[in-house]
Amino acid sequence: MNSTIKMPISPVANLNEELKYANPVSIAIGHHNDVFVLLAEERPPLINGSFPATVTEESYRYHVVHLKDGQKTVLHLPDEKWNYHYIQPIDDEHILLVGARSYYHDSENIEENARVYDKNGQLIRSFCLGDGIWHVYVAGNQEIWTGYFDEGVHGNYGWKEPIGSSGLVGWDATGRKMDSLEDDKDYYIFECLALNGDADGGIWFYFSIDSKIGVRIEGRTAYYSPEGIGFKSFAVDGEKIVAYEDRWGHRSLFELQREGDEFKVAHEIELIKPDGTTMEPQLVNNRESKLLFLDRDELYLFEAKSVG
Repeated sequence: MNSTIKMPISPVANLNEELKYANPVSIAIGHHNDVFVLLAEERPPLINGSFPATVTEESYRYHVVHLKDGQKTVLHLPDEKWNYHYIQPIDDEHILLVGARSYYHDSENIEENARVYDKNGQLIRSFCLGDGIWHVYVAGNQEIWTGYFDEGVHGNYGWKEPIGSSGLVGWDATGRKMDSLEDDKDYYIFECLALNGDADGGIWFYFSIDSKIGVRIEGRTAYYSPEGIGFKSFAVDGEKIVAYEDRWGHRSLFELQREGDEFKVAHEIELIKPDGTTMEPQLVNNRESKLLFLDRDELYLFEAKSVG
């Protein structure tokens, strides 16, 4: 039985005012210990109650909250017809908004579900990152990495040859495809469940069925087995991973240490908020050795280096 470490954690920001008029869609850690939050006043309805729309006839209002050095700025996007799901910073001047879905109508009409905005809310460029996106991660060198769920791997929304068929794809900042796992035949990635990077330029991902952690750097991938857990977000600190698991509503945080080609559970971690209760976040994001949590109206930043 692994031991449990109880660790106090304090919020880095409060979104009480913003959440009075909008709902959180996505959160992200910036390149300089800053934080981004994508809010929507209303979400587009599901098609037939099941499938998310890509482009809508009605306009929707989004807001991007940027928290840096104790200052809060809000970018308003009042007239959007794209159904956004993810936010990531490109650089100090630009953000990337991505919709999880994209229709392939024909070779001349492919929906561009990735859109880059400047800090004034001006659309700079758009491009397609494929359908069925589950995770988006922009590395410090501005490379964009996308991990896909099963519909993005197998094809839906008109895609007979889906962009995400390998489960993981790398792009440059303009949306030009640079890398993928198409020629990597070691494992079949049915779903990319988690995605991160490290300080040395490696791209880390966790995928289902085979339940492996992949680390890709310079076009080659090494694979590791996590001991007995699955996860949706994780922080990387050298030979250590701190993984966040949300299974059937039960939320857990684990420290895993590398032993050969395995990552074995060393401890369970329980994060205790200032009021004495355990954190139960509704949104989680990661960047390198950090995890970001949104619990109700408060944001918490956790550093994997603080464990052990």
